Amino acid sequence: MTRLLSLMALVGAVAAGVVLGSSGRTAEARAAGVVFSGTVAGSDQGFLSGASVAIDGPQHKEARTDADGRFTITDVASGKYQLKVFADGYLPIERPMEVGSASVSLDVVLLKLPGL
Repeated sequence: MTRLLSLMALVGAVAAGVVLGSSGRTAEARAAGVVFSGTVAGSDQGFLSGASVAIDGPQHKEARTDADGRFTITDVASGKYQLKVFADGYLPIERPMEVGSASVSLDVVLLKLPGL
């Protein structure tokens, strides 16, 4: 019974975001960043698969869009970033953005390059 109660206390501590160190002291788990997600579409068609989405700032993170044009970048720290979105045959987009404490969603439409 004592072993079961100890196991339940450990599960409760982990669920509360507390990790027990080897020295017996407790340390709070680092808070996770926000989620940056959205879609990328082409001006001449629907959603683009394989488009690149990158953010540069306090962190550098990248993602590629899936078959439905969706992307997700997780654990983004708050701060000012430079957003870059590009795909073959389309004019890339680069713009500043700021991430706070709430998740960010952005839908992007890339313009088709002429003659392609």
